[in-house]
Amino acid sequence: MGQATPTKADSSWIPTFREKYEAWFREARALLEAHQYGVAFKTYPFPAFDQTPWSPFTIPLTTTRLGVVTTAGLYRRGIDPRFADTAEGDPRVLAFPSDVDVKTLDVAHSHIPEDLVREDVNVVLPLDHLRSLVQERRLGALAPRIFSLVGYRTRADEVAQETATAIAAAMAEDGVTLGLVVPV
Repeated sequence: MGQATPTKADSSWIPTFREKYEAWFREARALLEAHQYGVAFKTYPFPAFDQTPWSPFTIPLTTTRLGVVTTAGLYRRGIDPRFADTAEGDPRVLAFPSDVDVKTLDVAHSHIPEDLVREDVNVVLPLDHLRSLVQERRLGALAPRIFSLVGYRTRADEVAQETATAIAAAMAEDGVTLGLVVPV
């Protein structure tokens, strides 16, 4: 049985991004606050990468512990605070137990059709399907925590250096051997 070899992500783009970002945000802030995203993002300093930092996966799915991240801005009604709708995006990450009742989840992400998510949360967090795979013994187990954040974030540098590293560290604590990111 093979092990995945961790790959370190390239962070050499961050200083240049920060410099370009500050200039972009000064110009784009009013547009973002007016929800004119198409115009604002025409000049966004998207980072470019020469490599893909993925590790080959060679472990059987039946032996994995799956960690799940959704960028849909899900939270537990009455327990977690809603995500805020800000020009740069809410930087918080929520963690909730993987045995959460999907009926208790709500969405706070103004950049996606929230009503569709409320109809079936599985479109942005396929928990019912993943639980079935575990029950059928086609997937080893779900990690004890699920991570939720808002996918709309303008500060790519903070996502890379803070958000992603915090989630990765938490997943390591949870013994995750495979991660699933559900982007929206």
